[in-house]
Amino acid sequence: MSNSLNLQFLFSDKLPKGFKFPSSFIDFIKNSQSVDLTPWWFFHTREGAFDIWLEDIRNQYPQRQLVPFAMVNYSDDIACFDASIDSADDPIVFYVHAFASPGWEDRGSVANFNEWLKQALQEAKAYQ
Repeated sequence: MSNSLNLQFLFSDKLPKGFKFPSSFIDFIKNSQSVDLTPWWFFHTREGAFDIWLEDIRNQYPQRQLVPFAMVNYSDDIACFDASIDSADDPIVFYVHAFASPGWEDRGSVANFNEWLKQALQEAKAYQ
């Protein structure tokens, strides 16, 4: 898959109105292809996965404005940006347990993508 194909999701017309991916996320995915975050994987790395999960999360939790970007291999936990207006520049990252009943999906949050990345790197190191 070419880089341009991988990055098409950044401009999806299916994103919540006004949502823009944080620059820290964009910089990371453009410049860190060799970083292994296993057990986490990014949706944009598998063709169609981003659109599928964006629609699934929207349907499962319509009261929330979430933009999923990564999933952990060993559960249905998904990392999602909060696309609400109050966090537009550097959105909070929520851990959402997909397929849980609304109100039971929340598995915590971190301040932003950089905090998520720091935790994902620690988990990847422990996972090896």
